[in-house]
Amino acid sequence: MTSLKARWAIASGIMLIFLAGAATYGIMEKEVIIRDNDKMVKLSTFSNTVEELLEKENIVLQPEDVVMPSKNTKLCEGMQITIRRAFPVKIAVDGEEKYLRTQPDVVINLLKKAGVSIGERDKVKPDLYDYIANNSNIKVTRVEERISTEIKTIPYETVSRKDFSLPFGQKKVTQQGVEGQEKVTIIEILEDGKVVSSTTESEIIKPPKPKIVLTGTVQLASRGGVDFSYTERRQMLATAYTHTGNRTATGTTPKVGVVAVDPNVIPLGTQVYVDGYGFARAEDTGGAIKGDKIDLFMETKEETKRFGRRWVTVNILK
Repeated sequence: MTSLKARWAIASGIMLIFLAGAATYGIMEKEVIIRDNDKMVKLSTFSNTVEELLEKENIVLQPEDVVMPSKNTKLCEGMQITIRRAFPVKIAVDGEEKYLRTQPDVVINLLKKAGVSIGERDKVKPDLYDYIANNSNIKVTRVEERISTEIKTIPYETVSRKDFSLPFGQKKVTQQGVEGQEKVTIIEILEDGKVVSSTTESEIIKPPKPKIVLTGTVQLASRGGVDFSYTERRQMLATAYTHTGNRTATGTTPKVGVVAVDPNVIPLGTQVYVDGYGFARAEDTGGAIKGDKIDLFMETKEETKRFGRRWVTVNILK
């Protein structure tokens, strides 16, 4: 029995010695190093934890600052305490500036911390996944597309055409004009509310219908008591020719009432009235008959000589 009590006494003594030693170690002076961003301080302290040391040294921490090891860590000889200070970031967005203090992070996370949402078209500088490690500015440019549509009227045109069956100067509307419609779409790109680009697209949804007006070209004239109507009157240099033994350019036999013309001026087959000659038909051509020249067929060579060369009025008949 005595032996058991002795053992308990010895064990209790050892425990007291251990606790006393531990307590003595806790209050012993320790050398530690504090790194506060770029500053480094070596000091001796009797503090028990990191938090006690920081309070004793009047080192103030902001909520975003990080201490390693943690504040409740027990100090030991030669321990290094690192303080990583948060840095300020300015975010320009929606016409205002937001500020936050942060540890290094990517841009997208910093925007989330600041409560800034990003649209699909928005521009962010630096890029969303760029790493920010020190004082920085972030710019968010809001980009939006604005589409507007307008229906415009397309005016119709008036088309004037010659009509060889109507009296000269008389007009006749054969088709009324109808306005058309055009759909115009304007696509604008805005950055922070300002237009930076604009494109226009158009689509004809209803084509216009032209107004068609016929204008008469037939004029009335009388020669030698004979009335006739003509569509055009030209001044032409006339000569005369007679039988050559050849047929005309249209394959007919030359006779009085046949004239040679430039087909580019008077088409072959055209009926004419030549003042001083009479009614005729353009059936022939000639190498020298170009432009406003006309060659009149006559029966004899003497007649052609008497006629010579002269300016005549040629009426293009209806």
